[in-house]
Formats: sequence, structure tokens, C-alpha cells
Amino acid sequence: MLMKTLVRAALLMAGLTGTLALGGCVTSQVEDTAGLPVSVAKQPTVVKPDATFSGTLACINRTGVLRGKTFEIGPFVDSTGQANSVNGSGTFLPQAGSATFITAAIRRAGGQVIPAYFGSHGAAQYKLNGVFNSLDRSVDKEMDLRIFGLGPTGRTGWAQLTMSMQLDYASGRNAQISIIQRPVRYTALGAGAGHFFGSVLVTGNVNVVNQERLQFESLDGPIDLGVISVVFKQFPTARERCGSEVAKYLATS
Repeated sequence: MLMKTLVRAALLMAGLTGTLALGGCVTSQVEDTAGLPVSVAKQPTVVKPDATFSGTLACINRTGVLRGKTFEIGPFVDSTGQANSVNGSGTFLPQAGSATFITAAIRRAGGQVIPAYFGSHGAAQYKLNGVFNSLDRSVDKEMDLRIFGLGPTGRTGWAQLTMSMQLDYASGRNAQISIIQRPVRYTALGAGAGHFFGSVLVTGNVNVVNQERLQFESLDGPIDLGVISVVFKQFPTARERCGSEVAKYLATS
């Protein structure tokens, strides 16, 4: 009798898992690594840079407003002070190396870059740096609709990232500053079971989570948009010629 009960419980949880699996299909791509001295592992989802921001940077390049302009790029600062509570080490946001994304954005926009990670060189016309100012989290929706111990569960939430991009003259006097906000969202849908099969209580929960990558999302779009924003403010010609596609993103920056 006990064995039949456990089999029924296992079939129940398998059915719940199968139902969730029908909600979406996951595909992975593994590149051919033949001949390369690397280990083979599943590759993460391929995420391309935002086409809108890349196109705007290319448009700025075509205007020539940054031609001959040199920018000194220092370390990107994380001022949120939030450590990774999951594994007890590291931080939620990228650190000083994020400045390389500013370098890439300026180069794509047609400017020249002097790295200042280890001190100022004093040869640039402008200084450009960024700061992660805050990282807030919240759960905006949560449900648990189990009846007699069986039923769906769900939760949606977000992490709100705020960063600033600061453009200064070589003398240190501030020229422009922009504040960029980026919500990083997650959704968790599941099914829970808590039911008596005879005298045996069987409990369990199956979840499928779709969560944007916080560190990647704080680098890809926001830094490009921050560079675009301060360039538009400092060089109005660039905004006039290239601002239409990103206007909705800059309305509150």
C-alpha cells in the first residue's frame, strides 16, 4: 500500500513538472570547439547588444562631433555597497572593469580614449566616468492558489538599477551628468502539492524561473545610453541628427 502511494505521488509531481515544461521551450547552442584547448560546456543564451543604442552610437560617429576629441576614462565605481548574499562573496554589480564598456561606446561614437585606471595622464580634453548609485528590489505580484494542497504558485519582481554618467572638462569642472535607470525583472511560475495519500503526506513544489541577468543588464544598455545622453547634452548637433530613436529612453535621464 505504501509503495502504491509513493508511486502515485511521484506521478503527480511528474505531471506538474510536465505541465510547466509545456509553458516554454529552451534551446541552447554549443559552438564547435574542435581543435581549441578549451573545455566543452553548454553555452549561455546568446544576447546581442541593443541595436537601437549601437545604431545611435554609429550615427554620432557619422556626424563627426567627436572627431579629434579625447576622453580620459577612469575606473567605474559601485557605490551601492551591496554584497552578494547568496554565496557570501563578491557584489551584485560589476566593478571598475565596467569602464571598458564606456571606452567601447566612445570609440564606436568616433572619439579617442585614454585609459586612466592607474592614474591621470593629463592629455585628454574630457574626463568621463560612471557610478552605480543604487540597487533596489521589490516583489510586485505574488500568488498561491492551492486548493486541498494542490495548485499553481507565482511571483514577479524586479531590481531597479540606477547609475550616473559624468562628463567633466580636463580641468575637473563638470560639464554634463545623466542619470540612467534600468529595471531588471524576474518571473517565477510553479505548482505546489501538499496532499495526503492515505496516511502519507506528500509535499513538493516545482518552479520555472525567468530572470534577466543583473550584471549583464547593468553593462549592455545602460552604459551605452549614459554615454549617448552626455554626448547629446554636450554636443547638441548629435542629438538633432541622431536623437529620434532613443528619445523615449532619454525622457527622464
